[in-house]
Amino acid sequence: MARRQKKPSLLEIAITGNWVVSAVIAMVLFIVTFIIIPSVTNPFLKPMAVGVRTLGLYLMAIFGVMAFVKFVLQNKQNNQSNWNSPPHQSSEVYKTKFDTRVEPGFNIQHFTEPVETKPTVWTLKLIQEIEWKKFEELSTAYYLEKGIKAKATSLGADGGIDIKLYQDESGNPTSLVQCKAWTSKQVGVKEIREFLGVMTHEKIAKGFYMTSGQYSDDAKATATSNRITLINGEMLLAMIKRLPEVSQQKLLGLATMGDYTTPSCSACGVKMIKRNGKRGEFWGCANYPRCKQMLQVKSIGSLK
Repeated sequence: MARRQKKPSLLEIAITGNWVVSAVIAMVLFIVTFIIIPSVTNPFLKPMAVGVRTLGLYLMAIFGVMAFVKFVLQNKQNNQSNWNSPPHQSSEVYKTKFDTRVEPGFNIQHFTEPVETKPTVWTLKLIQEIEWKKFEELSTAYYLEKGIKAKATSLGADGGIDIKLYQDESGNPTSLVQCKAWTSKQVGVKEIREFLGVMTHEKIAKGFYMTSGQYSDDAKATATSNRITLINGEMLLAMIKRLPEVSQQKLLGLATMGDYTTPSCSACGVKMIKRNGKRGEFWGCANYPRCKQMLQVKSIGSLK
């Protein structure tokens, strides 16, 4: 006949189990000691209840300490296991603080901030990304590369003139240039008529209007009949690409130097800051409230 297996004692169960078992036993002893035993009112059982209560206090303390020690040791072992184990090799992709996708196994310690890649060739997209001040600088530099003396007007109100060209020995400007880095809307007949008025006032018969975008049909008709040459983004790209490679790279370096997409304040020359107003986002001068120049976010055209 097989020997009946001995049932483990409460202490053995607590020792072999995890901290939860010891904590449950301690909780049961707490209920018995402080709730059930004090409720005994029988005069014959009360002396026995007092003795059992004292024993219960000792046992509750033992199992409570055991639960606490087991909890601390178990938590420490889990932390060491997580620290020493390698990352889970799966299709998961980790992200750095730069929000750059990094495959598992990549050494994050050697990760450096990505370097901004500047354009290496001229494209229409680049011309249309250049902010208004850079666009004016590019236009001025283009004429200089062509061997034409060109002077850009100063910041602030320019009277509708961005560049003056000097093509003879008289010392007087022979042509005027107006620049608009507009891509969200066309240059219309209104802008061409205003430029024509400036030419008439300056007594200069020839003008060039340069934009990174396009012109309306009415603007084209008015310009054609008044000796104003219209240069859009595609035409400017073709003009630059006809220059020697050295000149092209020189202009490219000038156009993409620094932050070439954030618009500059026409009054201060500093880069503007994107802000939120009642009508949505807009570019505001960094020197606000000293300077209150503003520009719509959708257009990086000239503030002049």
